[in-house]
Amino acid sequence: MLMRLLVALSSAWPERWAMAFGEALGAAAWALGVRRRVVRENLARAFPEMTEAARRALCRAHYAHLGRSAVEFFRAPRWSKEMLQARIDPGDWAVLERAQAQGRGVIACVAHLGNFELLAGYAARRGVPLTAVTRQLRGAFNRAWMSLRGELGVRELRGKNVVGKMVEVLRADQVLAVIVDQNMLPRRAVFVPFFGTLAATTPAPAVLAERTGAPVILAAMFRQPNGRFRVHVQGPFELGHGPARTTQLLEELNGALEAMIRLHPAQWFWVHRRWKTRPEP
Repeated sequence: MLMRLLVALSSAWPERWAMAFGEALGAAAWALGVRRRVVRENLARAFPEMTEAARRALCRAHYAHLGRSAVEFFRAPRWSKEMLQARIDPGDWAVLERAQAQGRGVIACVAHLGNFELLAGYAARRGVPLTAVTRQLRGAFNRAWMSLRGELGVRELRGKNVVGKMVEVLRADQVLAVIVDQNMLPRRAVFVPFFGTLAATTPAPAVLAERTGAPVILAAMFRQPNGRFRVHVQGPFELGHGPARTTQLLEELNGALEAMIRLHPAQWFWVHRRWKTRPEP
């Protein structure tokens, strides 16, 4: 009910009002301290060279970004294909098209960076619907959020035998979105550097590339100062050879993702406990 109310309100208002509402949501989350300690700890870990005042300003900008992104997501299902494409610069989209041309499916590594929900909708409107591996979220609000993803054209995989389902998507020459910036349980993780600290990272891109031969890319879509967006795609990233090939690929991906975040630091998901899982001594 709450989700549908937010969608209705943000969709009915003019753009300027809707964005102001989003910033107000972010400011409220900041003022209430919603995961604020986590954000400040993450920023201190990632940017030790910053002054406390600079990190505090970045923290507030991050919450404003979260609020705006949510409102954009609420409004996006009602945008026509033309409206969506009018506000998005395709940027490096050709990198994805070249990867698709190989005919082996595409492993699109994505992160909670920029407006990642809108990126999925943009891809679907361009005729490239993404199949994303997601976690089952509980509660009515989260179910409504996932329903909105479906309205944007995103297909989701979860549940049992998810790896087999991922392989099927790639062998059907489709694009599989793999989230690569979430903390992992130790038994499922490879520890590679991220902002100078080892982070429990999913080996899925390397495992899938080895099984299917699908090219690996990294994609994000960033908000620009003028309110529009630009797509950034890098790759393909090579799996390589030898026993260290998985670690080498993940290190390269994490390095590329870190470089993207450093260009747009307010637009990454600092509220996530990315370094929660630590390697065994």
